[in-house]
Amino acid sequence: MKKIIFFCLAIIVVISIPLKLYTVDFSIPTHSDDFEYILNAIQYSKGDFFLDQKQNPGWSLFLTPFVSMINSSDFLDYSNFARTLTLTISTITIFPIYVLARKFFSEKYSVVAAGLFAFEPHLNYSSGTALSEPLLILVLITTMIFILHDKTKYHYLAFIFAGFCWWVRLEVIYPIIAIILIYFVIHRSKSNYARNFSLCIVFLLITISPLFIQRDLQFDDPFYVWYGGTILADDYAELLTSPEDAGITEFVEKHGILGLMDRFVNGLTNLFNALFRILYPYLFILISFGILFSLRPIEQKLKHIKANWIMILVLIAVLAIPFAIIDERRFLFPLFPFLIILSTIPIQRVTNYGLSTFSFNERQKSVFLVIVVGAILLLSTTFTMKVGEFGYGLPNSVLEHEKLEFAEYLVVNFDGKILRDETVIDYLHYVSLILDDNADFKSFKSPRGMDPYPDLYEPGKVVWLSVNGKTIEELITNGETKGLKYIGILEKGSYFFPFVNDLYYNEEKYPYMEKIFDSNEMNYKEFKMKAFEINYKKFHDLND
Repeated sequence: MKKIIFFCLAIIVVISIPLKLYTVDFSIPTHSDDFEYILNAIQYSKGDFFLDQKQNPGWSLFLTPFVSMINSSDFLDYSNFARTLTLTISTITIFPIYVLARKFFSEKYSVVAAGLFAFEPHLNYSSGTALSEPLLILVLITTMIFILHDKTKYHYLAFIFAGFCWWVRLEVIYPIIAIILIYFVIHRSKSNYARNFSLCIVFLLITISPLFIQRDLQFDDPFYVWYGGTILADDYAELLTSPEDAGITEFVEKHGILGLMDRFVNGLTNLFNALFRILYPYLFILISFGILFSLRPIEQKLKHIKANWIMILVLIAVLAIPFAIIDERRFLFPLFPFLIILSTIPIQRVTNYGLSTFSFNERQKSVFLVIVVGAILLLSTTFTMKVGEFGYGLPNSVLEHEKLEFAEYLVVNFDGKILRDETVIDYLHYVSLILDDNADFKSFKSPRGMDPYPDLYEPGKVVWLSVNGKTIEELITNGETKGLKYIGILEKGSYFFPFVNDLYYNEEKYPYMEKIFDSNEMNYKEFKMKAFEINYKKFHDLND
C-alpha cells in the first residue's frame, strides 16, 4: 500500500511541475519584495546581519547558504536560483500536505488532498516568484502536523516551528496564537498538560528571542517594527510615509472605538473579497459543502476539525486589519492547506456514502476519485493557461521588458524624485543598483537606522519617493516639501492613487503637469504609461 501511495504522489508531483513552470519567466530579474529578499541574502552571506526595518529575515537567511555558492556578476543568476528554490520547496510540500491530510482522512483521500494542493494554480504561480510564501506554507503545515500529534515531544516541535513561521514573515503571528489555542482545545485533558505547555512556551521564546535581541541592538527597542505605527493608516501611501501619526492610540483618539471596529469590518470585507477570488477554479465549488460537513464530521476526529478551524479563523482575524488598506491576496495563500482539508471532506462524504439516489461500490469509488482528480487537473490547467482576471496565462515578457526599458530610460535621461507607484517603476531599484557602473549589488547594504525609506537622492540620479495625499493637489503640495519632481501614470490607472487616473487621458486639464514620456511615442506594445514633470510655478499660479 505504501508503494502505491508513493507512486500516486510521485505522479501528482510530476504533473504539477509543468503547471508551476508555465507562469515563470526566467529571462527577467526579480524586482519587488523578491529582489529585496535576494539582496538581503547576499548581504547576510557577507556577514552583515542588519535586520530589515519592515520584514523578518527568515526567508533571506534560508537563501543565504545557497546564494553563497553562486559566483556570478549577473543578478539574473541569483534571481533564477531563488525561483528554482521556491519551485523545489513548493513541490516538496506535496508530501507534507499528504501527511497533514492523514490526520483527517484515509490514504486515498489524503492523496486527493495532495492533488488539490499540487494543482492549485495560485500556489503554483506563487512558487515561481522567489517570494517567501512557499517556505512559509511548508513550515506552517509542519507546525500543524506536530501540534496534532498525540506525543508531547512533537508539541515542543510545533511551538518551535510556529516561531520559525514568524521568522519567515513579520505578519505571521497567527500560528503562535493558533497553536496555543489548539493546545488547550485538544490536549488539555492529558496529564501534566500545564507543565508541558510551559515548556512549549519556553521553546517558542528561545526560537523567536534572537529577533528581539537583534532589533534591540539595532533600534534600542526589541519590539520596533516600521509598520507598527502605520498599520492603521488611512491608505497605502500613508502607510509608507506617516509612522508617527497612525498608531493605535492616535487612531482611537481620532476615530474612536467604533472607528476601529469599522476598520476591522472593512478589512474583513476586503479579505473575503480577495479570498473568494483565490478560491477559483475549483475550491469555491467544494468549500461551502466542506464547511457544512465539518460542522458534523463523521470520519474525522472532532478535535482535529476544531484545530483546523482555529487556524483558519485566527489567520483571518489577524489579517483583517492590514487588509483594510493592503488588498494583497498572497497574504492569504497560507490558508490553502487548511481550506483544502475542508474541501476534501465533501469528496470523502459523497464517495463513501453517495447521495440519496445512489451509492458507490469499492471499484466505483476508485473510479470516481480518479475522475474528481482529473476534473481538478483540467480546471487548474485551464485556469493556469487562461489570460485575464480568472487566469494567469504565459508571462507577458514583452510587458516586463518594456517596464525594464522604461526604468533604464528614466535613469539615463532624468534627474530627480518620482512618485512611488510599484506598477509604474517596478524595475527602478534594480536598474539603479544593477546597471549602475559605480554600483555593485554584491556590496549592497540595506538602509541603516529606523527608516527603511531614507532619502537616497543624489544629483544625477532618479529615485522613488513615497508621498501621501487624497487629491492630486494635495499630493503635489505634500510632494513639493519632499522634492517630488515626476509622476507616472498607467493607462489602466493607479491602484494606490486612483485620483490621478484622469491625468492619462486628459492631460490638458493639468497644465502644471508637463509630459516627459509617452510609451505610445516610444512604440511600446504592452506597457502603456505616461510620465509628467511637475511645474510647481504653474501649479501655484493656478491655485493662488
